[in-house]
Amino acid sequence: MAKVIAPFKIVGTLDDLNFYVDQNNENIVRRKGKTGVTSEEFKRNPVFANVRNHGQEFGRAVKKAQHFRRIAHYFNDRAKDGSFAGRANKLMLEIIQEDTGNRSGERTFENGILVPDAITYFIGFEGNKTRPLNKVLNLPWDWSEAMSQLTLNNFNPKTNIDWPDQAQQVHLGIAHARWNYNAGNFETDYSREVVIQKEEETQTIKLTTDYQASDTENTIQLVFLFIGFSIQERKKTKELKRINNTISIIWSK
Repeated sequence: MAKVIAPFKIVGTLDDLNFYVDQNNENIVRRKGKTGVTSEEFKRNPVFANVRNHGQEFGRAVKKAQHFRRIAHYFNDRAKDGSFAGRANKLMLEIIQEDTGNRSGERTFENGILVPDAITYFIGFEGNKTRPLNKVLNLPWDWSEAMSQLTLNNFNPKTNIDWPDQAQQVHLGIAHARWNYNAGNFETDYSREVVIQKEEETQTIKLTTDYQASDTENTIQLVFLFIGFSIQERKKTKELKRINNTISIIWSK
């Protein structure tokens, strides 16, 4: 008997192998008519090659996702749902699988991200998929890489935002990050957070960071847009729960 390591559950019979989910919600595989598959057999039997290869690549994806989730942690901690970590793992795995220079099981993020389209996979990644950006903000924006500035022209808070119940204020901010995916480190610059009342008049919003361009080797640039909500209780601002808020990657390079 052996445990299946994969981002999905496998249930059913393949040749003489029986895949099932046990009472502890673990995905188990064993050979029919026998007590199970030993760990040694699982490592050596070619029948398990695809599962082993996938498990190796998924393990690499999880490690990369751990770094990725920390890049804009100040915003992510205020706007994420329960599937955030799993979806980050999936995104990293999709990029790893773009590696065409290595065979299955040996593919890497470092090679996958070199595929021209792979960098675009980040765009539209949501910290909170229950509040995606295209449902919360119905106004186009202008992004200036040179100025590290996002502009919302003719922003009407009452009509351009999908307001949660009870919310009185909207918080807007961006993060411009540089992630060295090879070294596993990052630098993130946050804009000043703009707080706007629901009933304020139409205005132009500019969100700017102090990001400075530098060495781009093994580096990805990511820009995150955060939209949060709060209420005013006397002189204190009380933020709504993070399930009401939004963070989305709007640009990558």
